[in-house]
Amino acid sequence: MINPKIDYAAWRFWVDVGQYIVAVLIAYYIWFSNRAKATDKDVQGVKKDMGKIESRVTKLEAGSISHDDLGKVYERINKVSSQMSELTGTTKGIKGTVDMIQEHLLNNGGKK
Repeated sequence: MINPKIDYAAWRFWVDVGQYIVAVLIAYYIWFSNRAKATDKDVQGVKKDMGKIESRVTKLEAGSISHDDLGKVYERINKVSSQMSELTGTTKGIKGTVDMIQEHLLNNGGKK
């Protein structure tokens, strides 16, 4: 039969405590699972970006300059440098000649 001495306030307190614990556990589970999903999504995004970068690097490496190509470039640069040295010498020679002509014209007046 029914026992009239049951403390319903105590039962209600313990049921509320149990509901609170269950709610906290559910909230923790939801937070943890959403965090894992977000992390997985971020990892997938990084993998996708790495794939793009990898393809770009592969294209760059395929079209990169070899040591032979650099050797040819250095040879051409050296050739241009020697030609510039020749031009500098020629220009200095022309300057000397022009200075001598100018000196002659200034000192003698160009008179015969």
